[in-house]
Amino acid sequence: MEGQTFCPYKGLCDYYDIGEASRAAWSYRDAYEEVGRIGGMVSFEPDQVEVRLDGKLLEPEPGQKVVAHGVDRGLEADEAGSA
Repeated sequence: MEGQTFCPYKGLCDYYDIGEASRAAWSYRDAYEEVGRIGGMVSFEPDQVEVRLDGKLLEPEPGQKVVAHGVDRGLEADEAGSA
């Protein structure tokens, strides 16, 4: 794991490096109950890594696009208690 941030809507977010790609993946392992369906899933930065499933390159579906927004509010996990 390579850092955490806090989102008031989803909870703590863990970031992961993949090879040379810094923070190329992230997960809300223990997402809040209201968004629990994302808990334990992993998301990847498509401009940093290729993701393949059963040998097939995963790409956004037609009409989908990736909107860069940076880490959640830039709030580090250890700051969450003081927010």
